[in-house]
Amino acid sequence: MSTPAESSLTLSSLEIASIADALAMAAPLAAVLGVVDRIAMHRIGTIVFSASLCRVDAMEVERIYSSRPQAYAVGVRTNKRQTAWGRQVLQEQKVFVGEGALEMAAAFDDKEGMASIGVRSIINVPIVVQGRCLGVLNFGRGVERVSPSDVTIARFLSLAACPAFLATPA
Repeated sequence: MSTPAESSLTLSSLEIASIADALAMAAPLAAVLGVVDRIAMHRIGTIVFSASLCRVDAMEVERIYSSRPQAYAVGVRTNKRQTAWGRQVLQEQKVFVGEGALEMAAAFDDKEGMASIGVRSIINVPIVVQGRCLGVLNFGRGVERVSPSDVTIARFLSLAACPAFLATPA
C-alpha cells in the first residue's frame, strides 16, 4: 500500500504509455519533450518548460524545445561559462533548484523576463548518460517553493527523455 505522497509520484498508465509511444517515433525528441511538458504541467505546475542541448566544452546550452516560444525561442544559445549554474548543472551534472527572486536573480541573466511571465521557481535537470551531459530540462513554476516530490518528478521525467536525447545527433 502506498502513501498519498508516494502515489502522487507514480505516473499513470496513460502517462507511461504516452512516453513509450513518443519514444517509438522515428524522430522522438520533440514528441517526448511535448509529453514531458504536459506531464510536468499537470504534476508539478510547470508554467514554462524548455529543453536545451548541452555543449559542455563550450559551456553553452541551445534551446531545442519551448512551451512558450514567444518568450523563450527555440534555437537560442546561451553562454554559461564562468557561472555557478554552468558549473553545477553542466560540469558537476547536478540538479539546480532556484526558489524565489533572489535565487533566480543570482542564477539567470533573464530574471526580469522570467518574472514577467510569472516564473517564481525553477528546477533544472541535466540529462546525463555515461558521464556526458547531453541536455538540460527546465521546469519553470509559478510558486516560490519547490518540494522534494517536485524534484523527484522532474528527475524522473529527465530519465524518460534520455533515450530521445541519445537518438538525436549532437
